[in-house]
Amino acid sequence: MKGGSLRDYDRLADRIRLHHQVDKRPVIIVEGPSDERILKRAFGDGNSYFSAGTRNSALEEAQALHNWKQNYFTCVVDRDFDDTVAEFESQNIPIHAYENADLEAMLSVSGVAASLIAEFGSATKIEAKGGITYIIDKLFQTIDPVTRLRRANIENSWGLTFDAIDLRSKIDKKSLEFKVQSYCAALNETSDSKPGQNVLLQYATGELSLQKTPSCPRGTTPYFRGRDFLALLSTSLCGYCGTRRSQSVEPEILEASLRLGGSDQIRTSSWGRELMAAITKHSEHK
Repeated sequence: MKGGSLRDYDRLADRIRLHHQVDKRPVIIVEGPSDERILKRAFGDGNSYFSAGTRNSALEEAQALHNWKQNYFTCVVDRDFDDTVAEFESQNIPIHAYENADLEAMLSVSGVAASLIAEFGSATKIEAKGGITYIIDKLFQTIDPVTRLRRANIENSWGLTFDAIDLRSKIDKKSLEFKVQSYCAALNETSDSKPGQNVLLQYATGELSLQKTPSCPRGTTPYFRGRDFLALLSTSLCGYCGTRRSQSVEPEILEASLRLGGSDQIRTSSWGRELMAAITKHSEHK
């Protein structure tokens, strides 16, 4: 018999079921350790948290527990730009996806991003640009072509590698002008499919329509990937609304600040209240 490592036989759903035999706290399955940390900060130790490693793994382990009639867990994941979460939700699996495309987007729309601009930006430049609300709206408008392209990539199975391109390199830090054509040209080179920069540009500008516009079932708008937004925010803080050196406002630094500042927002938000209500419901029927 050909065997793999012990890890191959160590299924998370099995571990959760064994764990729950001795620890009756409600279970929250998340994608990774950073999700576990922010939810613990928001809601404390009244729940058991399990990181699955990836979104698909989290969904699959939740599906296994659901099929085993285990009713003490909730799965918290990013919705992203495909229809995978909706497919799992249609099976009545207890999933409580973050609002918008992901956690970072949910926090950005909620108002935590405004706090980052106030903290890292220049008060003089912020005022000159019309205030924080205007700046955030400008960032939201700038990010729209990237959202369109991410969905088009899913619908057309192009296999584009968005993370291979530093989005900041395609944004003018003084005007926040998005060099869309340059971005599409670079993005086109990340896939063997090479749909062509003109096709990508048509999707980015809305000239070619998507089969389905990405949206959040909970109604938060606009819809975007949080890290795309943070890349734009990073650029804006180096010229448009701030005087920072790029090293001091790297997207990873802003993401950490967003998560650190977002736990209170998560706890008091309607999303957080509904998560706790779902968990309480599970605990009452365990």
